[in-house]
Amino acid sequence: MIETSKNKIQTKILKSSFGEIFFLDDFSKYGSSDNIRKVLSRLENEGLVERLTHGIYLKPKKDLLLGKIYPTIDEIAKQIAKRDKARIAPTGVLALYLLGLTTQIPLKAVYLTDGSQREIKIGNRTIQFKKTVPKSFAIKDELLHLIVQAFKEIGQKEITDDFFNQIKPSILHLNEQVIQKQLKYAPVWIQKQIINLTKK
Repeated sequence: MIETSKNKIQTKILKSSFGEIFFLDDFSKYGSSDNIRKVLSRLENEGLVERLTHGIYLKPKKDLLLGKIYPTIDEIAKQIAKRDKARIAPTGVLALYLLGLTTQIPLKAVYLTDGSQREIKIGNRTIQFKKTVPKSFAIKDELLHLIVQAFKEIGQKEITDDFFNQIKPSILHLNEQVIQKQLKYAPVWIQKQIINLTKK
């Protein structure tokens, strides 16, 4: 039984792209959860996949100079959300990092979600999904969402001219229609700051 499962799972992984992420559920038709875990453990020993964390596996990309190339925490979080059919949105230091406002990769990546609340540990990093209300997803534009979260992370009283100079290029990249239709869902103080920066 395990050998048959192994052949099917191995074939599926071999046909997939390098860098692809797999979940146990992806192989559910090939056997029980226990059997699939055993097969994936054997395939990991053979170097075909790598276990990122409980129930999540990767077919790693390999580069002659860099060695194995791993997906970013953001890519992994998006794959988990896609599997769970949940919406997620980055917050805090992660938003600053994704905007290029800090080079420090956060050890804990925090996302708002309308799916399950939980934490997933991957190596020395953590992905935290925080349950939120639907209106948190009123801003659908990814760039505007990141900008709003960056303002929230810094805080109204801590904002400096340096921060304005850093975030202004991102604000100038915003689509005018997005500003007109979605900015109203941001806190009023952030709306004012963004509008001021678009006029300067």
